[in-house]
Amino acid sequence: MNELVEIVNQLQDVFQVSGQVVDLPQVVVIGSQSAGKSSVLEHLVGKSFLPRGVGVVTRCPLVLQLLHSSTELAEEYAIFQHDQTKVFTDFDLISAEILDQTVKLAGSNKGICNVPITLKIYSNSFLNLTLVDLPGLTKIPVGDQPDDIENQTRDLLLEYSRNPNSIILAVTPANADLTTSESLALALEVDPEGKRTLAVITKLDLMDEGTDAWDILSGKIIPVKLGIIGVVNRSQRDIMENKSLKEALKQEKKFFHENYKAIERFHGTPYLTKTVQRILTEHIKSCLPKLKTNIKDKLSKNQEELKALGDVSLDKPLLLIDIISKFSRTFCSIIKGDTENIQTTELSGGARINSVFQKSFAQALRKIDALSGLSEEAILTATQNASGVSPGLFVPEVTFQLLVKQQIQRLRPHCLRCVDHVNEELCRIVQTCAYDPLIGLEKYPILQKEVIHVVTELLRSRLSIANQMVDNFIDVQLAYINTKHPNFDTNHVSGEEPIALEEKNCIARKPKVKFSEKKEEISEKEGEILEKKEEISEANRDYQLIQKLIQSYFSIVQISVQDTVPKIIMHSFVNFVIERLHSELIAQLYKGNTSNLMKESQDVVEKRQDLVTLVAQLEKAYGILTSIKPSTK
Repeated sequence: MNELVEIVNQLQDVFQVSGQVVDLPQVVVIGSQSAGKSSVLEHLVGKSFLPRGVGVVTRCPLVLQLLHSSTELAEEYAIFQHDQTKVFTDFDLISAEILDQTVKLAGSNKGICNVPITLKIYSNSFLNLTLVDLPGLTKIPVGDQPDDIENQTRDLLLEYSRNPNSIILAVTPANADLTTSESLALALEVDPEGKRTLAVITKLDLMDEGTDAWDILSGKIIPVKLGIIGVVNRSQRDIMENKSLKEALKQEKKFFHENYKAIERFHGTPYLTKTVQRILTEHIKSCLPKLKTNIKDKLSKNQEELKALGDVSLDKPLLLIDIISKFSRTFCSIIKGDTENIQTTELSGGARINSVFQKSFAQALRKIDALSGLSEEAILTATQNASGVSPGLFVPEVTFQLLVKQQIQRLRPHCLRCVDHVNEELCRIVQTCAYDPLIGLEKYPILQKEVIHVVTELLRSRLSIANQMVDNFIDVQLAYINTKHPNFDTNHVSGEEPIALEEKNCIARKPKVKFSEKKEEISEKEGEILEKKEEISEANRDYQLIQKLIQSYFSIVQISVQDTVPKIIMHSFVNFVIERLHSELIAQLYKGNTSNLMKESQDVVEKRQDLVTLVAQLEKAYGILTSIKPSTK
């Protein structure tokens, strides 16, 4: 039994040095300032050593490791974990050391600190036992205590009590209303079923005359599973008169014999010590398998993290090539879509580029109306201007060409914007790769900055080329309006049989001679009306004809642009960068001093040192657990 407690003590020492948080099996002692918590602990130890005073005296967790010394002649002594060079045989000096260390950790303004102070006490009269003394619950700040001292204290107690592997020793005075007991309320908050709570009832000798604690000590009031044990501590007067703990234990035994004879064997400090030790040992047995798994998982995780930081002894030039290769592969994989870490929450990399082509760009083109900005009046005015001083017999083809070119120009900004969107996504991929922990650039800030610069410059140079090629493609569309294009719909424009554009121009307007042939048959006024109608009808035919021709040809160009611009971008920009990325990085990075590039950041150096220490401590802890004999599990 003692071996298991000693093993947990060793683990506590390991994790206090490493700073690693592990939920170890332990006994946490909670209670209000006036509950007699310090006296209970001193009775368990059998020595007066705890600081006393007004307000919150215990301001840091105090881990008390009571260790059995097998040598009968060994003197009782104590050692603090923070300074193992000092051995205390005078227990009066321990109190001063606790106060000094508390000021170092928590300051001098009565604040609270969660960093523990570990005290090992050796004696041949001990059973192995580990207790965590926590600050007493308080309501009102005293002296220069902070205004939120209650919240600070409560949060600290909850931090330790919530540990599912902890046993809670809830100290409560018998001369107070148990329904308002703060320690029991807090214990039940984190342990509603009372499976981890042992209630300790103090100040039984101070109850009002005519009252007793039979119902309390019999378990009829407090709902806890581990039991209820009453103790009688030294009073303040006893302490002031230097009454020994040995004499106090005799008086406690006499008190229970005289007042609670039927149950006296289930109460008192000796019974409390044995009970706590038994409960802790049984609890450790049940926790060990899960604790061993937990430490193994932490060890594996930290070993992987240490491995990711790399070995400082590795050849730097080879490491640089490896990082460049990883960066290039990852960059290409993200674009091509064969990356191992596929996202499920949003589009990324190549999928986003494809979305730019198929959704953003395509939708933007489809929203462009072929006739936007071309009113009937504008078209007819352009037609008349194209005819000049000569009255036109035909629809001028130059009008169609000028107007359709004007509309094609409206595609240019969307095409150039598509190039910009692709560039933005490539820049985003560069940042993703630069900060990918699997590539390892973050360890070398100079190299990381230089890689980002080289790739950004490569993208910038190709961006201008891609923009120029897209710009030229629009110019090509404007250079020649192919009215012989097989998809150019000059048919059924006016509902007649298919004819060529030249033929359509020939019949597009009816000669006005028809009116002159009829003017002898109608009056002059009626002739003017008829002539006006013919002019309106003629203008309407011109407008409709040019409108439909523009729509037909613009649709051809629109489809061509939607298909060709993504191809230009992929060829001149994306694929070029993918093919040249690795060689460009090699060429640019090896121009200068590579040793300067491979300087690690101070954070990485410190983190590696911390991980080396932590891994060593976890390996030590895991070795301690694996050394346990099967019979003790």
